[in-house]
Amino acid sequence: MPSTAHAHAIHTTHTTVTADAHGYTLTVRAFADDLSASVARFSGRTPPPDSSVRVPELLSYATARMGIASAVGVHVVLQSCGVKRLQDAYVLCFRIATPSRTAPLRLGNQMLVELHADQVNIVQCDVAGSRRTNLFTRGRAPKAIVERGVCAAS
Repeated sequence: MPSTAHAHAIHTTHTTVTADAHGYTLTVRAFADDLSASVARFSGRTPPPDSSVRVPELLSYATARMGIASAVGVHVVLQSCGVKRLQDAYVLCFRIATPSRTAPLRLGNQMLVELHADQVNIVQCDVAGSRRTNLFTRGRAPKAIVERGVCAAS
């Protein structure tokens, strides 16, 4: 006798790390409803029904949840280069200014883990012809993403 399958929501973000002569760009894509709910809770508000966000609160949330550091553990400042709403998703852009694209980069991504126990944050490095994908789940420590000018081994 056939049974009915029950769909399960996918709880992910997708971040791409690229480099140029001036530093790194991080592009983060997240589902609007999840991101809006997490940002509202982070800011002590009730999540809005339209999945909207207040950009300053969104940037505070994202920078608190994305641990970025140099190879020696010095915190690196994320500079926003834009936020876009694309139907059911938000796309966030951040820049990290470094003296060169060979500067080592450590990254952690704990976005939305407070909302979903099964949250998986995908971080894809695409630097100097190398490409690696890393997965971050609740409690996963930051790790090297770029070393010696190329994507670090997963």
